Amino acid sequence: MGSIRFSIGDYFDTITETVGIKSGLILTTSEAVKILKENFKESFFDDTNLEDGIRIRSEIVESHIQWIRHKIGNLSEEQMNPLRMSDALMKWVNAGFDPIGAMKIFIDIIGSYKGKDVDPLITIKQVQERITVPDEMIIEIAILLADHQFASSYVNLPQIEQWDGGRPLSHLFNCELKSKENFLDQEFLDYLAVNSDKLEVVHWRNFERMCAEYFKRLGYEIVLGPGTNDGGVDIRAFSKKDKQQPLLLIQCKRHAKDNIVDIPTVKAFYSDVEFEKAKHGLIATTSYIAKGGKKVASARNYSLSFAENEDVKKWALSMWRYSK
Repeated sequence: MGSIRFSIGDYFDTITETVGIKSGLILTTSEAVKILKENFKESFFDDTNLEDGIRIRSEIVESHIQWIRHKIGNLSEEQMNPLRMSDALMKWVNAGFDPIGAMKIFIDIIGSYKGKDVDPLITIKQVQERITVPDEMIIEIAILLADHQFASSYVNLPQIEQWDGGRPLSHLFNCELKSKENFLDQEFLDYLAVNSDKLEVVHWRNFERMCAEYFKRLGYEIVLGPGTNDGGVDIRAFSKKDKQQPLLLIQCKRHAKDNIVDIPTVKAFYSDVEFEKAKHGLIATTSYIAKGGKKVASARNYSLSFAENEDVKKWALSMWRYSK
């Protein structure tokens, strides 16, 4: 592979743009440099003159982009393995088949569709008309090619109507994020899944949105409160069959680890649970519940449970696009 010449400013514009198109998250140069420094020691990372020129090999550019995507949750470690495809294909070679030939035929057939919808069953049949291979091998080839294209840093610059330009990562921390389909969009959920230590510093409203999305995915009908003047109830979870009486009331406390949820907060929230006649209440926090608060809830048989620091980190991880 050859080298490419950039100014330092253009280089970081290129990699952050590519990361943005691939992941939907727009990083600043300082955010990208901070992530890259965890794994690379390029001398120009600390050069403050963005007009200075650099020459960098294309495979290094690729590795920088993939590393950032991995650290924001957009690429799994498995997808970054350069030998993944060859190892998978060798398995079929050892079984007596020709996966490279099948892959070439598959690519040729897919290319003939020219943007039209692809019927996987018809495609498998078309491949098998030209080469004798099992269905499972064709399916695996399709998955490998899709993964390879997704992991690759090559992009065809999209039309405006195809890409909304992404959203800055910084918005996760400094303003409420709105989403058309989810309470919090997948790119931000991916970031929090692999950077769960950031949960305690995200915007408090985005922590509420993350919790709402978690319970939505558990199958509840979710109503997210207004965020202010909500009487201490941030989320109401209903059964799909009964949207009148909440099954679960949730209070979200996005705190630093050492900012413990105190006893009066536990008591006050339970009064909300009783008032609304909900079956149960849950306090979800990035910190911890005071021991006295847990004792009061247990001694008085409150219908309350608690999700603390490590619990909400597991929630975040469960919503990662690569979570198993």
